[in-house]
Amino acid sequence: MSRASLVDRATTQRTPARLVRVLAAVAVAGVALAGCGAGMQAQTSQQVAAVAGASANGGGIAVRNAEIAYPGGLSPEAAIYPVGGVAPVEMVIVNQGAQTDRLVSATSPAGTVTITGEQTVAPDISLVAGQVAGAPGGKQVTIEITGLREDILSGRTYPLVLTFEKAGRIEVGLPVASPTVARVDQAPEGGGGH
Repeated sequence: MSRASLVDRATTQRTPARLVRVLAAVAVAGVALAGCGAGMQAQTSQQVAAVAGASANGGGIAVRNAEIAYPGGLSPEAAIYPVGGVAPVEMVIVNQGAQTDRLVSATSPAGTVTITGEQTVAPDISLVAGQVAGAPGGKQVTIEITGLREDILSGRTYPLVLTFEKAGRIEVGLPVASPTVARVDQAPEGGGGH
């Protein structure tokens, strides 16, 4: 056999093996790059629990379902609470630590925050502000934002900082609760149809 035919034959035999290695490397690189496509903001990084209100944690204290209560019978288009008024806050506070703690104060740029009722949070006992569904058996506390500096509007979030003796400061953004009745749209005058 001539030298040229031996080289031709060796090249033909190596080509499928080389092609398989190149295709495997391309496949591995494609998978690696596809993982990079999710970036720092994957879809699941922005998901939150399907419960009302906001949540926050700090120093063994868990704040759940925190929100500004929506008053019954109010049109969803109106200001929820006007300047100078009082906005009741709803939330559940749970002490997940081993020591009893105490809610000593709260502040908000929306107004002055008042706390009345039970403020001691024993381990594994909930402190309930307002009418929070699914929180039976907790001790009652009343938290209100008084002397509102601005109208409280639906769809906005208002900052609240809770301060505990041991756990320290816990900041939570209070959304306004959803209305309990559906919005009723007015029909055009004159009964104009479609």
